[in-house]
Amino acid sequence: MEGKYLSPVQSDIISNVHVTAEGLLSKLTVAIDSWLPFSLQYFDVTSLPHTSLVALLFLGFVYLIYYLTRPLNIFIDLTGEKSDKFFKLPAKNDSMAKDLLVSRLRRDPDAKKLPLYPNGWFRILESWELGLEKVKYVAALGENFAVFRKSDGKVHVVDAYCPHLGANMGIGGSVKNGCLECPFHGWQFDGETGKCRNIPYAKKIPEFAKVRTWKSVEVNHIIFVWYHADGEEPSYEIQPFADIMDGSYTYKGRFEYLMDAHAEDVFQNFADNEHINCIHAPRMFMTGADLEGSKRKWLSYFTNLTQLTQWELDADLPHKSWGRNEVHIKLFNRITIIKSNVLARNIGPGYIELTQSTSLGNTRYTMCFTPVAPLTLRLTTRLYMRPFTILFGPIALHGLKNAFEEDIMVWNYGKVRAQQNIIKEDGSVAHFRRWYSQFYSKSSPSINCQDTIY
Repeated sequence: MEGKYLSPVQSDIISNVHVTAEGLLSKLTVAIDSWLPFSLQYFDVTSLPHTSLVALLFLGFVYLIYYLTRPLNIFIDLTGEKSDKFFKLPAKNDSMAKDLLVSRLRRDPDAKKLPLYPNGWFRILESWELGLEKVKYVAALGENFAVFRKSDGKVHVVDAYCPHLGANMGIGGSVKNGCLECPFHGWQFDGETGKCRNIPYAKKIPEFAKVRTWKSVEVNHIIFVWYHADGEEPSYEIQPFADIMDGSYTYKGRFEYLMDAHAEDVFQNFADNEHINCIHAPRMFMTGADLEGSKRKWLSYFTNLTQLTQWELDADLPHKSWGRNEVHIKLFNRITIIKSNVLARNIGPGYIELTQSTSLGNTRYTMCFTPVAPLTLRLTTRLYMRPFTILFGPIALHGLKNAFEEDIMVWNYGKVRAQQNIIKEDGSVAHFRRWYSQFYSKSSPSINCQDTIY
């Protein structure tokens, strides 16, 4: 058969490759023999038809350990038509998510007055995304930012568009002499003051040569920008998350979603106690995109969730609130197989720190909720674990990821935050709404259906 399809030269090449491969596998087998607690000399591996089996098994084991412990990096865009496809909704020419968004905004007068962007600190990048003397363009909070890092590691955030001819300095720009250089004509801008420091072909710098600067801070491996509709100075700070910054917990991955939702509705999830058993418990072993999972009530006979939740304001710091959650995953509604205690520190309108203790391992999360454009939200979650529990990392991350996807199904197709009908048992939701309202001001922009959606 080989002679029918291969030339003599090709056959010689393949034979040489086989000889080389066998030699490498032989050396690997010897190496494995020296590593194992027992010796392969007691096994006549040379008499086996495939002596490479041991080597392949070892390589497979090494890859399995790598696969289970590698940091995960997941990004899913669930806006517009991509959301329809992800949730397996009927195909049509236009996005069902967008159609519903536009129609519900037009019908609901209260939704048209919805403030879009709260005042506070919001994530625009993670530290790993911005190297030394690098520039990134970021669209967030209805603004366009150019974010750059100088050679000393300091991060600066300025308006992206050059005041000269409007070039986007976040795309193609560079860092020169500690300044952000426009790619179009080489104008250089200081990150502290926004003033133009150099025009390579001009002797005098005009007064208009200045860009707006934005206050920023880099903490917990995240770059935050301060946004306030009235231009007020920061009213609170984001402190280092000790377990992360002292190295006792190791970074194990992240997931990021882009969705059609309002930041307040998503943030509210941590105060909404009653939705857990309704949407999450019946779908515990499904993917977040499995819409039919919630109808499979028979699963509740095998596993179910019981939870005790508390939400409260911080007594001393008005920009903080706390959520405490205890969840038991029970077998046959009797035997607790997993117990989880979660403490959520809600810091401002766009950032949460989670401390989770479970019977399988302890985890730490940072969650960021950044409005990108009207009713478009970026949700980013980073996971940290102790080194000896790293095998639990993928389970924890995917479990939280699936839970968020179940909620995104609701947010993407639900009603925009109009006046809500809340009963007495929803008390924590009402408390949350009052707390969150402090982050809006009279100047907070609201949506204009005719001008913004189309």
